[in-house]
Amino acid sequence: MARTHWFGEDVETIDATLGELSTRLPVFDRQPFGVNRFHDVITRRPAEGAEPLPVGLVSKKYVLVQHADAIRGVTAKIENAGIDVGEVPARLLISEYGTRMALRATLPNSHAWTPDDGYTMALTLECFNSVDGTVPLFAAVGWFRFVCSNGLLVGTTSATVRRRHVPPLEIGEISEVLADGMEAALQDPKSFRTWRSTRIASGELAEWVDGPVADSWGPRAAARVYEISTTGLDGKPAPSGKNAPPHTWVLSKGSPVPGTHAPCHDGYEIAQILAWVAAQRCDITQRLQWRGQIRGLMSHLIPAHP
Repeated sequence: MARTHWFGEDVETIDATLGELSTRLPVFDRQPFGVNRFHDVITRRPAEGAEPLPVGLVSKKYVLVQHADAIRGVTAKIENAGIDVGEVPARLLISEYGTRMALRATLPNSHAWTPDDGYTMALTLECFNSVDGTVPLFAAVGWFRFVCSNGLLVGTTSATVRRRHVPPLEIGEISEVLADGMEAALQDPKSFRTWRSTRIASGELAEWVDGPVADSWGPRAAARVYEISTTGLDGKPAPSGKNAPPHTWVLSKGSPVPGTHAPCHDGYEIAQILAWVAAQRCDITQRLQWRGQIRGLMSHLIPAHP
């Protein structure tokens, strides 16, 4: 997989416990932008003896949220549940100058769910933030499948919170929404079981890939979804001919996708393939957007019943 980036900046990955992360996060300040009465400069606080590093230009109304404060909203919910944050594994993605961060904290096995394929899905809390206005403050409850590090984001409104960096902005909202989101997320295995019990015919799969998947993610991604579903391999697609539907495209010989039992015959397996393809996006913003579309795509394949 290509190097991860975020709006063009390289991204560093930090694996630690949730309790350890606060000491490894940069701190930022805002300074006047000369005599400009509309904007301020955001600077990264330097090590002793170094100069502050300018990282962004923001409006006077912009609310600067430190990464540590954003993560504290996630930490508070976990601590309130009686979980020791020093025992919670976390992965932090942070952009080259520290302006953007993405956190994923994995809850203990007591909050996990194991389907009949034997691959456990852990309940996770995620948080995204920026100090330069490029990313809104965002938090979500999601599911993480251990076998292949793909993410299946819970798509209910009670499981996500998104706030722009403008007043009023309350960090405490994160913890409150995540509390409701965890309750909603714990009901998600019902949907997963429905997907698991729904058989998908080959014709249905091809029609869905050529339609909703291609419309949302483009024909190249759609061709990969079909290829993985039928062969278990992920390769680079090339059109088979003018206006050829994605399911007929020929892919280069690819690598096996972990946890895939091809050919896939049920909705749950296919949902995990969507999660895999979304997780392979190099740009973090696109990765998040695609993951958030998984439920909508699945609703085209397996309509919800009242």
